[in-house]
Formats: sequence, C-alpha cells, structure tokens
Amino acid sequence: MTIKIDKEIGKQKFKAKRQYTITVEFEGEAFTKDDFESLLPIELELKEHNEYGENNSEIELTYSKWYHDSSEYNTITGKYVDLDKTEKIGEYIPETYENTNEDGTEETLEDLEIGQWTNDEWEWKKNEDGTNKENDKKS
Repeated sequence: MTIKIDKEIGKQKFKAKRQYTITVEFEGEAFTKDDFESLLPIELELKEHNEYGENNSEIELTYSKWYHDSSEYNTITGKYVDLDKTEKIGEYIPETYENTNEDGTEETLEDLEIGQWTNDEWEWKKNEDGTNKENDKKS
C-alpha cells in the first residue's frame, strides 16, 4: 500500500524584517527559521522579489518605509538596539480525524495526505528550529 504524504506538512511560516536602505518585510515558508533566513537577500533592487529555495521554500517581499540603518540608539539605556527580527507566524499541520478501533475505542489520527495553515501557537507542532514541540514537554 502506497501512502501519499502532503509535502507541505511540517512547513512553518515566518515573517522577517530586515533594514536596508528601506524597511523590507518578508513572509514565506520554510521548514526551519534558519532555512527561511538563508533565503533573505543581502542586497535589493526596487523590483518584485520572489525566491524559491531548497525543499520548495519560498519568500515574497513587500516594501514599506525608508530607513538608513538596522539599529537605533536608545537614549534611556545608552545602547544600540537591533531592529532586525524574524518571528514565526504560522505552520502547516495535518488534518486530524477520529478513528474507531476494532475493540470500540476511539483515537485521533493525523491525515498526512492533507493539511492546513494555522496561526494558532497552541496547534503548532514544531519549534522555529524545526524540532518537535513534544520533545519540549518531556524536559
């Protein structure tokens, strides 16, 4: 029996903000935060940017405000604050369904053939680095 597995399952969505001459916000899909950040360009031209990396990872950019630097000086603390940030905003998780076993007990199973995007942190199964959240609960 051949099982068809949805290749999107396990992907996570991230949003990154990087300061160039302009503020650029990236949103895309990758299996880990590091994979996503490796897709971010070092230099930009004022044109549309769509990048496809390994494992069907992709990013798309939207232009925002003009800035000069990726850091700013905090006059209260007297330190420079880094303005670059990357955060997880979603994850593609498999659909779940109820299955009744031969002995009459019910269990919830995951359908790896189909999934859906969710922005709910409580439903996420992966950390930003790609490790399973279940491993965090055991510690």
